[in-house]
Amino acid sequence: MRKRIESRNNPTIKNMTALRDRREREREGLFYFEGVHLLEEYLRAGHTPFSVFVREDVIDKYAELLEKADCEIYEVTSSVYDKLTDEKAPQGIFAVSKFLANLHFVGKNVGIDEFAKQVDGNSIMLVDLQDNGNVGTVIRTSAAMGCDVILCGKCADIYSSKTVRATMGALFMNDVYICPDTMATIKSLQNSKKRVIASALDDRASVLGEFKIEKGDCFVVGNEGQGLTDEVISACDMTAIIPMSGKTESLNAASAASILLWEAKRGGNK
Repeated sequence: MRKRIESRNNPTIKNMTALRDRREREREGLFYFEGVHLLEEYLRAGHTPFSVFVREDVIDKYAELLEKADCEIYEVTSSVYDKLTDEKAPQGIFAVSKFLANLHFVGKNVGIDEFAKQVDGNSIMLVDLQDNGNVGTVIRTSAAMGCDVILCGKCADIYSSKTVRATMGALFMNDVYICPDTMATIKSLQNSKKRVIASALDDRASVLGEFKIEKGDCFVVGNEGQGLTDEVISACDMTAIIPMSGKTESLNAASAASILLWEAKRGGNK
């Protein structure tokens, strides 16, 4: 079904722009994303949009894609779309979705012990990673390497449009677990016979590539500026460092996570 909206003050448009606020997204159980590629990946993953808003000048261009969406379509003027978008160069497609079934909020729709049993193969845990681009990039890389993602503490909002954009569609397919309690998450994984490995520099750190990675191992990456706390490092089974040339002291969190994920794929997640 297609409807047309010409007023920027339309109640439906106001409801959609309200989704920029995290509390509103959580209250409604809805989030949004923009662009042709993301909608294509969303549909390829088997999801059905809640609704799609299309700028009037591109509605014919994307008619085939919109038919596949099988939801309520809103044709909007350029002025109305400008109110919806937060993209610098929008393609004219704004999709709204219900929260995804492959994103698991531990303590809400899955128990802490059940979560640890569901994590299959190797995984990566992000603790207090606050940059949307970093979180999205790690989710994208994890999907490519066949690993699950665990977000602990105060990570960037998974349903922020910036995070969703950075995943390039991987969010729609990969399992992601959101776990507020970092220490309980580590303990739960260990109780399920999974080894938890902190990515940090300390006296007991082993060099990545010089120890065997086992199926089920979980690497832990900390905050962009502060890294992991001593409490988290102590709770882990071991600590690993990424060997570097010495020309730089550290790596971007997403870059470090990508290296760890590749080693997990190469070593334990075959």
